[in-house]
Amino acid sequence: MLCGLLWLAAWLAPWPVAAQALPAASVPVAPAAAGVAPIPVGAILARADEDQGLVDRARQLLAAPDPTPALARDLERIAAAVDGKQRAGGGVAMADLPVMRLESLGRHWRFDERRFDAWQARAQRSLAPYGEQLAQLAQRRMAWAATRAEGLLDNLPAVLAARVQGMLDAVDATEAALSTALDQQVALHQRASELKARIQAGSAATEAAIDEIDRRLLRRDVPPLWVQWPALGTPGQALDQAERSLGIETRFAEDYQADGSSNVQALRLLELLLLPLVLWLTWRSRPAARPGDQHVERALRRPFSTWLLLSMLAVLVLEPDAPLLVAEAALLIALVPVLRLLPSGVLQALGSWPYVAVGLYLADRVGGVLSASPGLYRLYLLALTLLALGLTWQMQRAIARMAAAPGAPNAPSARLRQAGHRAGWVVLVLLGVSAACNIGGNVTLAETLTSGVIDSGYFALMLYAAVAASLGLVQALLRQPEFARRRAVQQHAPQLLAACRRVLLLAAALGWLAYTMERLRVLRPAQQIGAAVLDVGVEVGEVSIHLGDVLVFALAVWLAWWAARGVRGLLREELHEHARLPRGVGNSIATLSYYGVLVLGFLVALSAAGFKVSQLTLVFGALGVGIGFGLQNVVNHFVSGLVLMFERPIQPGDIVDAAGISGSVREIGLRATTIRTFEGADVVMPNGLLLGGNLVNWTLFDRSRRIEVPVGVAYGADPAQVLALLVETARGTPGVASEPAPVAVMTGYGDSALNCSLRVWTRDVNDWVTVRSAVLVRVLAALEAAGVAIPFPQREVRLLGAAPAAADSVPGAAPGAGPA
Repeated sequence: MLCGLLWLAAWLAPWPVAAQALPAASVPVAPAAAGVAPIPVGAILARADEDQGLVDRARQLLAAPDPTPALARDLERIAAAVDGKQRAGGGVAMADLPVMRLESLGRHWRFDERRFDAWQARAQRSLAPYGEQLAQLAQRRMAWAATRAEGLLDNLPAVLAARVQGMLDAVDATEAALSTALDQQVALHQRASELKARIQAGSAATEAAIDEIDRRLLRRDVPPLWVQWPALGTPGQALDQAERSLGIETRFAEDYQADGSSNVQALRLLELLLLPLVLWLTWRSRPAARPGDQHVERALRRPFSTWLLLSMLAVLVLEPDAPLLVAEAALLIALVPVLRLLPSGVLQALGSWPYVAVGLYLADRVGGVLSASPGLYRLYLLALTLLALGLTWQMQRAIARMAAAPGAPNAPSARLRQAGHRAGWVVLVLLGVSAACNIGGNVTLAETLTSGVIDSGYFALMLYAAVAASLGLVQALLRQPEFARRRAVQQHAPQLLAACRRVLLLAAALGWLAYTMERLRVLRPAQQIGAAVLDVGVEVGEVSIHLGDVLVFALAVWLAWWAARGVRGLLREELHEHARLPRGVGNSIATLSYYGVLVLGFLVALSAAGFKVSQLTLVFGALGVGIGFGLQNVVNHFVSGLVLMFERPIQPGDIVDAAGISGSVREIGLRATTIRTFEGADVVMPNGLLLGGNLVNWTLFDRSRRIEVPVGVAYGADPAQVLALLVETARGTPGVASEPAPVAVMTGYGDSALNCSLRVWTRDVNDWVTVRSAVLVRVLAALEAAGVAIPFPQREVRLLGAAPAAADSVPGAAPGAGPA
C-alpha cells in the first residue's frame, strides 16, 4: 500500500529526475484520513452500491492487459540507444571529438529526448487510471473507517451489515491487487527517472563541447607546422573509429525512421506523390513542348533526376534534426541530379566551376573518414585547402577570359558570371585564411573555413538546380488544359510565374544563408543573440509583450493579408459569371472569404504572439464599450455591408445612382463601396449612406436602358408623318434595340412648335450616350430631308419709356412696336 501511495504522489506531480525522487515521509496519509466525514446512515446503502461499482471498474482495469511490460520494452530500447552512445565514446573526451561528430551526437540526444517525452506522455495516459482508481478506493475506505469510528455501522440490519462488509472486503482485495501492479510501475518510474537524467546529462555535455569549440575558433589548437610536425598515427585506427561512428549513425537512422514522426510521414507522402506528378507532366507535355523553355525542357526531359533532387532537398527541409548520416546521404545522392539539371546558361557562364565544386565536396567528405586521426586529418585538410585555392584561382582567370572574349553573352549569363567572379574573390580570401590558420596551428578554424566554403558552394548549386526544376514543373503544370482553361491562369499566368520565381528565390537565399552560417559556426551564436533580443519586452500584470511576439504578430498578419488577397482574387476570377451561381453571389463569396481569412489570420497571429483568451476578452470588452459610445456609425456601415453581401442589390460593374452620385460600382467592401463616376473620380461611399436612401441600379436585371429624345416641329407639319419618320429613323440607327421597338408620341402643343418624343432602347447601358447622340444626328438629318421645319423660339422685346424712333432703331425690335 505504501508503494502505491508513493507512486500516486509521484504521478500527480511533474516527473522528477533521479536526484529529486519523492521520499516516503512526504505522503500525508494520516491528515487525509482525519479530514474525511462519516457517511450518513440513510446514505449507507446507496454509498455501498456506488463503491461496489467503483470496485467493479477497478477489477476491469486489472483484468485488462497490463501496459507495464510494453512500456518497459520501449524504455529499454531508448536506454539501449543511450548505452550505445556511451560505449561508443570509448573514454574519448568530448573536447577531442570532431565538430561534425558532436553535431551528430547532439541530434541523437535531442532525438532521445523527444522519444522519452513521447514515452512519458504515453506512460502517463496508460498508467494514470491505476493511480486514480487507487486514490478513489483509498478515499472511500477512509470514509467507511470514519463511519465505523462513529459507531454508525454497529446497529445496522444483518443483511445490510453483510452487504457493507462484503463491499469493504472487495475494496481491500482490489487495493491489494492495485498495489501489486503499482509496485512494478513504481520501479518502471524509477528507471525512467534515471534514464531521463542520463539523457539530460549527455545532451548538456554535448552542447557544452560544441560551445567550447565555437569559443576556441580564434585560438591555437596545436603547435604550428614549423614548430612540430603532427603525428600521423595509423590509418587503421582512424578506420576503426570511423566504422564505430558509422555503426552508431546507422542505428540512429534506423531508430529515426522507425519512430515515424510527422515529418517523416510528410516526407514519405511528398516523395510518393511527387514522382507520379513529374511523370504525368512529362507524358502530357511532350506533344506540346515549346522551344526556348529551358527550365521545362530540362525538368521534364530528366524526370527521375528532378524527382530525386527535389526529394533530397525535401529531406533537408522537412527533417532538420534527422541523423547526420541521412543529411549527408541526401546531399551525396543529389550530386548527379544537380549536374544533370543545371541550366545550360550556368555552364556557359561559369564553365567547369560546377564540376570543380562537386569534386571538392566529394574530397571533403572523403577526408571526414580521417577525422579520428588528428595529425593525418590536418595534413589532408591543408592539401585540400591548397588544391581548392589553386582551382579557384584558375577558375577566376577562366571566367575573366570568357568575359573578355568577343561575342557578348546574354544578360542573364553576364550577370551570373559577374556574381560568380565576385564570389570567387571571397572564396580565395577565405581559403587563404584557412591555409594560414592550418599552418599556424588553428586547425579548428581552418576546418570550419574550408568545409564551410566548399559545402556552401555545392549547396548553392543544389538550390539553383532545384529552383530551376521547380519553375519548370510549375510552368508545365500551368500549361495543362485543366489549368490553362482557368480564367485566373489565362489572365495572370505571367504574374503567377513571376510570383513563384520570387518566392522560390527568396526561400533558396534564406536556406543557403542558414546553411552557410551553420557550416561557418556562426548560426548558433546568432540564434542565441537573436533569442536574447527577441526576448526583450515588458510585463504588466498578466499581459506580457516581447519583441519576438510583436514580430511574430506582424509576420502572421502580413501573411494573412496576402493569403486573403490571393483567396479573394482567385474566387473572383473563378466565380465570375459562373452559370450556376445567382447574380452577385461570386463577389459576395470572394469578399466574405477575404474578411474571413483576415479575421482567422488575426486570431492566429494573436495566438502565435502569446496572447491568452483572458487578454482577448479584455480587448473585445474595450471594443464593445467603444461601439456603445462612439462607433455606432461604423457598426452601421459594417452591418449595411453584410446586407449588401447577402441581398446583393448591387455588384461590381453595375451602373447606379445613389446619394447624388452616378457611376459604376468598382468594389464592395464591408464598410464602404467604391463608385467610379463618369467623370473619372472614385467616390468611397459608406454602406450605411448607400442603403439609407434611394438606390437606383440601372443594371440590376439587365443592361438595357431607355433613351428619350424630345423633338419639336413647326406648326403646319403633319404629326402622323413626323411620328412615322422618327420611328423609321430610330430603327436604322446603330445601337438601337429592335425589342422593345422604338416609339414616337406627340406630347403637347408648345409655344412655337408641336412637341414630340422619340423613345428608344439600347442593349448596353454603357453606350446610351453614344446612341442618343447618333439618334439626334439622324433625326435632324431626316427632318431636313423631309422638309419638316424645326422652329426657333421667337421673342418680342419692348423697351418701356423709349421714344418710337429709338425703339425702331433697336436691332430685333418688331416694326412699328411702341411702348406698351
